[in-house]
Amino acid sequence: MVVKTKARRTGDDGAADERKPRYWLRRVVVLGGVGLAFGILLFGIYYAFAKVPEPQDIATAQSSVVEDHKGRFVGRLHGSEDRAIVPLKQIPEITRNAVIAAEDRGFYQHKGISPLGVVRAAVRNLMAREIKQGGSTITQQYVKNAFVGRERSFMRKFKEAVVSVKLERKWSKDQILSAYLNTIYFGRGAYGIDAAARAYYGIPASRLNLAQSALLAGIVRAPEKLEPAKNAEAAKKIRDRVLDGMAEMKMIEETARDEAKKAELATIARGTGISGRGAYFLDAVRRELIERFGEDEVLRGGLRIRTTMDVEMQKTAEEAVAGVLDRATDPEAALVSVDPATGEIRAYVGGRDYAKQQFDLAAAKRQPGSSFKPLVLAAALENGSSLSSAYPAPATITLQTGGKPWTVSNYDKKSYGTLNLAAATADSVNTVYAQLIMDIGPEKVVEVAERLGIESKLDAVPSLALGTLEISPSELAGAYATMANDGKRVAAHMIARVTDRDGKELYRFSDSAKKEMEPNVARNVTQAMVQVVKAGTGRSADIGRPMAGKTGTTENHRDAWFAGYTPNLATVVWMGYPDGTRTMSNVRGKKVVGGSFPAQIWKAFMKKAHSGVKVKSFPGAEPIAPSGEPAPSPSGSQTAVPTGPPVTVVPEPTGTGSPSHEPPPSPAPTPTQSRSRPPSPSPSPTPTSTNAQSSPSPGGGTAAA
Repeated sequence: MVVKTKARRTGDDGAADERKPRYWLRRVVVLGGVGLAFGILLFGIYYAFAKVPEPQDIATAQSSVVEDHKGRFVGRLHGSEDRAIVPLKQIPEITRNAVIAAEDRGFYQHKGISPLGVVRAAVRNLMAREIKQGGSTITQQYVKNAFVGRERSFMRKFKEAVVSVKLERKWSKDQILSAYLNTIYFGRGAYGIDAAARAYYGIPASRLNLAQSALLAGIVRAPEKLEPAKNAEAAKKIRDRVLDGMAEMKMIEETARDEAKKAELATIARGTGISGRGAYFLDAVRRELIERFGEDEVLRGGLRIRTTMDVEMQKTAEEAVAGVLDRATDPEAALVSVDPATGEIRAYVGGRDYAKQQFDLAAAKRQPGSSFKPLVLAAALENGSSLSSAYPAPATITLQTGGKPWTVSNYDKKSYGTLNLAAATADSVNTVYAQLIMDIGPEKVVEVAERLGIESKLDAVPSLALGTLEISPSELAGAYATMANDGKRVAAHMIARVTDRDGKELYRFSDSAKKEMEPNVARNVTQAMVQVVKAGTGRSADIGRPMAGKTGTTENHRDAWFAGYTPNLATVVWMGYPDGTRTMSNVRGKKVVGGSFPAQIWKAFMKKAHSGVKVKSFPGAEPIAPSGEPAPSPSGSQTAVPTGPPVTVVPEPTGTGSPSHEPPPSPAPTPTQSRSRPPSPSPSPTPTSTNAQSSPSPGGGTAAA
């Protein structure tokens, strides 16, 4: 009985055990079917209501493109996102294939999602016990970036799959690939293949080769981790893996693959947010545009900016600065070059290396020294003086100004006897110019400077004649351009035209030339400056064609200038240290003056900039008849100039009484070899009072040469 009972129970339990798997199987099937039906229903509902915009309706941040005056590419302006939309036909086939081989080999076969890809990724992730592969198609990646966002959730993946399928039915494969290539992030702040090509190789996407294409395609999955500059080994490994994939898919021949693997990574240095030649020019354009249109529109709006730059002149300017100042210990320099007829800034250098020093020295205000004297001369000629007007030119002179006495000395403490204004300009004689500004009044000089384009506030003080009040190299270049243009001023400017991403014009420079000075006055100033180069302090800048120029050196050699022009181009070069406190009294064992390094930079730039340009002469100048000018006093006398304020002529030191002019300046030292004898400096004063900007007194706190 016991055995039978036990056997019966065993049988009953076995039957029950057999029924349990079937019960749970039915339950799983039912629940799975319900879930599948619900999923299909949910998919259908979301599919019906999901909206997929047209490609042109998708607003993406685009970098603004900057061109030179001939429409040649200069660079880009962008914020954290550097993006430019380019049509698919401008992207090489090898680049498109590289991306497909790296990211989605079944791109042209699937309908938006790839079940096989999902399974393959899941298996790999399970084996690695971490997320190693996403399984997303190119379509899904684009949808994630452009529509549904990057949140890690089931719902996001669901939406991504639905929209991907719908997108594939609405867009062609080429449209999807184009959108993907123009929006995917490649690192270095670059969104899109064109921005990436420029960020990593300094070229547009249309010029990418096989090795470059494979690298960019490979780093998409982890651009920061695979940054070539930080992890070259990993970057090369991923590039070679993409090349292998292309060969497996018969996109390239094995010989081409092997050759591409031998190529160096050769990526350029990571940029600073401004890419392209003429970084200081671009930065100045960016500042002006942001002030006009706002930061978001400039850095994300895809503007197209036609500038006044000439890329060849810009290159020449940068090479001129780098070629002369080629040592790490050399001071900084700035160069601004303007077309006198149009006011267009052709070249603009704000420093030696933008990557190391972003402070724009071409826009910084510094004391111009004697490079400001032509503006004083222009004011005097307008006031009735002439180039033949003569003054005593002692080594030192003390003038009564109505306040503190103003003592001015020539740079070399030499007397020049009696000089007319032409000779005093050629040799930059301070004691003559001190008397000149007292005759005409500082207010007249301020008024003329403002008309010529100086926008900085200038106090009407006598030391203005010696260039003690600060202006920028770009301002001085504009003023010189006005004189070169027979007194007609077109405001110096960098931006010619701006259009939006759709080609609509937003801005166009339209100022016309305005007569700010009588042509004959401008021509007489030019003739005086011609003599500076022919027989005065600017001889080392002579480029062998008609040119006018002026040197400038300030107290303790803190600033050195050479400014000048031809009928074709007005150019200003400044040299010094950014902080404005360091002196250049010992640069390669020399004291830097305007006729040395600055003149050498000016000459190197202007000579090459005029290569192939027809030689053009300055228009002739009619002599300006003297009008009530004072009679000169002999050097060393105690006779004051009759029409001016009381003047005390201090007797010259022993041994410096020769009336002969200063000898020609020595040639500027070569970039790599110093000379034993420094270039002869142009005259400048030894001041005895405080800086003119801090006091309405005569000033004279800065030497001028």
